Amino acid sequence: GTVLTLANGNTNSAAVTRTLTTAESGTLYTVDLSTVDNDITITLPTAATSAGVYYDFCFLVDSDDDADFILTTGADAVDFYGTIAHGAANSTHRDVDGDASKLTVDGSASQDLEGMRITCLCDGANWHLTGYNTVAIATASVTLSATA
Repeated sequence: GTVLTLANGNTNSAAVTRTLTTAESGTLYTVDLSTVDNDITITLPTAATSAGVYYDFCFLVDSDDDADFILTTGADAVDFYGTIAHGAANSTHRDVDGDASKLTVDGSASQDLEGMRITCLCDGANWHLTGYNTVAIATASVTLSATA
């Protein structure tokens, strides 16, 4: 498979905004949010034409306190389903049950992101998530929104 780095740069470069393509299915994206204030925003391709498409996002370093990772389905009617396991001693799971079209990993809530992983798989109608968050579930490091 392909490995690509999503980084907001090493010297306060501009934020990254990108729409993924179905041709990039199977790509591992390594995520680096260490640059001050610059977000990474990823829009997934249209679900109706993406059945079987999947992507992996692995966070290699801790985040700057104002750098966020935003993952959106691109449409309010297309949702995420799945589970994100949370570590940090409480080993709990967060259910993502179809009421969210945007997921934000919030650097201002927690910078301890090294080791986090999110995988997205499309069924042709919605996106299914699995993942691991190094931060305890009580910390709002991952927020969900019904608005893409």
